[in-house]
Amino acid sequence: MTQQADTKPPVSLKNELIRLMCVTMACSVTEVVCYGDAAHVYAGIMTGNTVQLGWTLSAGQYVKALPIVIALGSFFIGCVVASFFRVQLKPLRRVYWLMASLLTMASIVRFHTPLHLFVELPLLAFTMALQGEGLSQFAGVKLQTVVVTNNLVKFAKALTERYINPAVDPSKIPSRADVLVPGVCWCTFCTGAGIGALLSVHHAYPLIVPIGLLLFLGASERTNT
Repeated sequence: MTQQADTKPPVSLKNELIRLMCVTMACSVTEVVCYGDAAHVYAGIMTGNTVQLGWTLSAGQYVKALPIVIALGSFFIGCVVASFFRVQLKPLRRVYWLMASLLTMASIVRFHTPLHLFVELPLLAFTMALQGEGLSQFAGVKLQTVVVTNNLVKFAKALTERYINPAVDPSKIPSRADVLVPGVCWCTFCTGAGIGALLSVHHAYPLIVPIGLLLFLGASERTNT
């Protein structure tokens, strides 16, 4: 990428970083709540779920594999639905509203333990799929808020190529946004995981935080359009 991205007004980059932080915080808190409620299965981290699935199947622990299969299946279906209805999910506020609605339903059913695996888990996994499919670009930088490892790789690469070992050709130097977006995303996810853990222990409605953030983003998107 060229350095043209740096010519954007600072307020534009600031607003995009705020949006990124809200989306990532909503994602990380939801992940932690799901992990605690649904037999230590992730709502959106399918790499971890796939590792656990392989482990449980090889050990013949088919009952433990069931919630993992539910999460993987729900996430996959969510991606298919989001891709199929891509046009209908524009503008972005529709994605925010839909995600907030699904999290509200999950927040209600999580008080009933028998529904954790068969209702709450699919709702949360479906929500993460919508986020992964519908919210994948911030300040012109493509990135998935549900794939933390890839963001850390992008951050390290862009940081090195811009500040530590920049190319001789200025057009090949990553922009400031290329560095900030994945770095801020990873830091926010880490912070959100801690907040989500505290909320899960000390608050009856931990999902109120991601719901509030998504409603805020939906309202902001409506104001800006």
